[in-house]
Amino acid sequence: MSYTADLVEGLAELLDEQGLGIYGPPDEPYPTTGTAIVLGVMPAQPDRILCLTPYPIEDTGGPEAITAVQVRMRAGRDPRAIYTAADDVFGVLDGREHYRLRTVPVSLSWRQSEASLGLDSSNRMELTANYYFRTLRRTAHTHE
Repeated sequence: MSYTADLVEGLAELLDEQGLGIYGPPDEPYPTTGTAIVLGVMPAQPDRILCLTPYPIEDTGGPEAITAVQVRMRAGRDPRAIYTAADDVFGVLDGREHYRLRTVPVSLSWRQSEASLGLDSSNRMELTANYYFRTLRRTAHTHE
């Protein structure tokens, strides 16, 4: 896998291991109960989703990099459910140090921002949180 794929899929697996949702291979159907963890695109169903989308923040020219992941969350109509989901993700990631997401070493992760997205077209609460991951990313052109 690539750095970005390992980072985001490793994050999905970590959130699954911590009991925040269910992550499965992309070619399998989403779970019909509980919270599905998906990569990249927010599907119309199921109602409860954690959608993970990575994007670069800083590449220093050296091996250190900061990569962000948008965690877009959706729950039912009760805003307390989305607040709980956001708090659960925060509890797993904010301030976490010295761990791996698959092959990617992470020295620190933290929440950079969070905002309510309001209701979607099916009147389900949505919220987005952006988490930053300080990592090592070596390439053929990395200066050490």
